[in-house]
Order: sequence, then structure tokens, then C-alpha cells
Amino acid sequence: MRVVFLALYLATSSFAAEKVRHVGPVTGIAVTEKTVYSCSQAGILRRDETSSTFARVVIPKFRVIDIAPMGNGRLAVCGGHPGTSGMVGILDIASSELSTRTVSKDLIYALAFAPSMEMLAVACADGHVMLFKLPLVSAREPVVVHKHTAAARAVAFSPDGTLLVSGGLDGVLLMTSLDQEGAIAGKPSVLQEHTAGIDSLAFSTDGKHFASGARDSKVRLHSTNGRLIRTYVGIGMEDELAAERLPARVWALAWDASKLVAGTSKGQLYHLSTSDDQWSLLVNLGESIYDLAIAPNGMLWTGSDGSLVLK
Repeated sequence: MRVVFLALYLATSSFAAEKVRHVGPVTGIAVTEKTVYSCSQAGILRRDETSSTFARVVIPKFRVIDIAPMGNGRLAVCGGHPGTSGMVGILDIASSELSTRTVSKDLIYALAFAPSMEMLAVACADGHVMLFKLPLVSAREPVVVHKHTAAARAVAFSPDGTLLVSGGLDGVLLMTSLDQEGAIAGKPSVLQEHTAGIDSLAFSTDGKHFASGARDSKVRLHSTNGRLIRTYVGIGMEDELAAERLPARVWALAWDASKLVAGTSKGQLYHLSTSDDQWSLLVNLGESIYDLAIAPNGMLWTGSDGSLVLK
């Protein structure tokens, strides 16, 4: 779910005395019980729940685009060098040690972690979606699960790890079932309801549904058998004059037990009803929203050109 080359900052406008701050776009947020981690061209930074300042965790030698919590004091990391390499890494937070592996010849835009199976999935600029069994540094080669006809921009596991969904700029969702050992179980299902590139994905906490956000100003809700349940139309477009309407891109989705929220390229944050196709505006930041994350305590962290924390 994320645009790499536009400015984005996560946190307040005042920083620590060391002036530790993000540089350029913040393209990934990972939350734990009391800490939020975020990444940008400045590397990976940490902000404790009770603080308004950042501490630096690590500055990798490549551009970090996405991060994901793994538990046991670890973060999964991806990114690379445009047109040169796609990198995957695992960060030990306490020691700031980052083990990495080059897996492609272009950027990796997004990743997901399945804790039940100790597996990583990545979405690559060349369209490939790949699956890794950990440890990352083993000799085992990644498995190519499927390939989009344009860049793969989003990837997500179901909570039990038995379904992998990816979205690409080809407007296609690909669903692949996995067995209890993490092996591919059959050919992927192809869903083609979106009319523009897909940038964001989120599963419900019960694992029965997933949502996809795209550049057609729509969020679509599916069951895990591939059935389209409903479409939220016109996200981010309600205040646009007909003659001037440009689609809002749904760059970010987050879903916990109580709420499904979406953030757009035009700065709006929405609550989406899970019982019908209605949605309501929570706030308009006036600045693009690139990522969302919901903490275990229900706090919603919103990454934009400024910052916003909602309960």
C-alpha cells in the first residue's frame, strides 16, 4: 500500500535535541504494544507511545520502503535500489543488526509476514510475488508464487497464513492458497474488479474477508473464497466538481476488530462500514496519506505530510 518518491513525515513538527527525523517519504509503519516504528530515506526510526520524539534504530545501505513487525524483537524490512536490486532484511531491534538478502533486480515495494509459518512474502517492481521460508540467510531460494503484468504493489497474508493475496498496478488481485507447511496449494485465483492499479490490502481479524484499495477511488471487500461482497465507490471524491474530478488513490488500509479505515492521496481519512457500502469522513488532513497502522490498544497511526493519532 505506498508511493515512494513523495514527501511524507510521521510525527510532530518538533523533534528531539538530536534532530532525529525522517527524510523524504515515510512509506512503512509497524506498531508493537508501546512503540511505533517507521521508515524513510533516514532509515528506520522508533517513537515510543508516550514520547513525541524519534530515536534512530538503523540506517540501511539501501532505500527502505516497507517494514512489518515479526515479534520476538524483530522487524521485516524491504526496499532496494531502483532498477538495480530488491532487498529483503530482518532487523534485530535490540542490537540494530540487519541481515539482508538480494532477491530481485528492482525495488521491492511491500512485504507481509506470516508468524504461524515463519514466512515472508514480497511484492516486487517487476511484478513478481515471492515467498520465503525463514531463516532468510539460508541457501533455500525464494518461491515465485505468481506474477502480475505490472508492478506488484501490495501483499498480505490471512491471519492463519493459509491465503496469500497480492495487488498490482495491472488492477488485478491474485489469491494463492497455502497448506499448513506453507507450500503452494493450487493455482492462484484471479480477481479483476478494479479498473485501476491496486495499492493497498488489509485482512479482517477473523480472516474471513479482505479489502483492496486502488487508484480508481474504490475499496472492494471480498470474502476469502474470492466473492465480491461490496464496493465503496467515490472514496475521496465527494467534494470534487464534476468537471475537475481526478481519482483519489486509496494508498492505505488498516483493519482491526472494531474498524476498517482508508487513507487517500488527497489527504482524507475514512471509516468504512463493514455492514453496508457506506463510508464516513473522519478527517481531511489536506496532505496525502501514505500508510496506516492500528496499534494493539486501538490507536490509529496515520502517516502523512504532518502527523495524526486517533483513538
